[in-house]
Amino acid sequence: MKGVSWVIGLFALAVGLSLFAQINTGYAILFMPPFRVELSLNMAIVLALGLLALSYMGLRMLAAAVGLPRQVARYQRRKKLRAARHALAQASLAFTEGRHQRAEREALQAFEGEFDPTNRALALVLAARSAHAMRDNRRRDAHLAKMESLPAATQLARHMVTAEMLLDEKRLGEALAAVEAARVLSPNLTAALKLELKIRQLQNTPEPVLTLTEKLLKSDAISPEQARRYRLAAYREQLRQYIDPRELRQWWQKIPAQERQNPVLANAVAAHYVQLGNADAAAALLLVELGDTPSPEILQTLGQLADTVSESVRLDMVRQGERRLQSHSRDPDLLLMLGRLARAQQLWGKAQSYFEASLSIAPTLTAHAELAQLLQSLDRPDEARQHVEASVALALAAAAT
Repeated sequence: MKGVSWVIGLFALAVGLSLFAQINTGYAILFMPPFRVELSLNMAIVLALGLLALSYMGLRMLAAAVGLPRQVARYQRRKKLRAARHALAQASLAFTEGRHQRAEREALQAFEGEFDPTNRALALVLAARSAHAMRDNRRRDAHLAKMESLPAATQLARHMVTAEMLLDEKRLGEALAAVEAARVLSPNLTAALKLELKIRQLQNTPEPVLTLTEKLLKSDAISPEQARRYRLAAYREQLRQYIDPRELRQWWQKIPAQERQNPVLANAVAAHYVQLGNADAAAALLLVELGDTPSPEILQTLGQLADTVSESVRLDMVRQGERRLQSHSRDPDLLLMLGRLARAQQLWGKAQSYFEASLSIAPTLTAHAELAQLLQSLDRPDEARQHVEASVALALAAAAT
């Protein structure tokens, strides 16, 4: 339909021009002394239009001739850019395949032929990673140095890549400096926070580890379980700094209650109290953190403190243990702890009853060994030998599995 409309329009234009030529009887005179030319007006119009068309075509040809070098340059640029993009894709593929030498070569070719700053930065990152994989630090650093001249938008990538590779070489101070430079550009970048957390953990600096852990937990970058492990490691590192029981107690009170309930941490603090010669403080701390549901780890540690705490503390431990026994009568670890406390108080019969009750619920190597030691001290070697043999059998069975 559109073609028919064009044909009809052209015919109509031809008819219109024909009628106009018949009606137009005027003429034009061109006077150029000593010449004088008379033309019909129709011929003058045709000549004028023809001259205009020729002038237009001539100017177009002149412009094309003048712009030919620029077009050739543009064509060469497009050709070089296509080759660079292809080389960048090949470099990415080769790096993924583990062909690092080819990846570096293709990446450098892409860098030389590329014009976009982002793609040039990507090419240098690939080249640096490839050189790092081949342990050629000189070429790697040269590639990273080239990135310094690129626009600011690409510098975050440079700092992150530098930090990762320096961390891989355990150059912690330089890696941390690179991470800090990255955080200046993007303060809340999760990847940078995680990287800094790894560095701080290797540097054994617990305070920054705790701060970074909370930031990552709030941004859902780590799970609560991971955060708890990181906190535990940081607290245990902090614990080594304290050599005064009073400062240790103040530090312990500043730790969140949820973390103080961790039996591993509580036992570590108790062991530190013992090293400082304050077993009573260790027992008091564990009794507070024992809670309504006694932890096997804490019960075991309390039992081990039976011979080192003062008599008043030991009696308090017995009272609290017997009170909990009313609601946890079948807890073998609680019975074992009470047996150790009773033996330390020289309550031989009571200690034997607790050990036997623990064995009746869960025959463990420790309970057999404790009861054997008690019976040996009571000059009952035959009964003690039976429990020694039972503990040896349990040890062999555990070793076999």
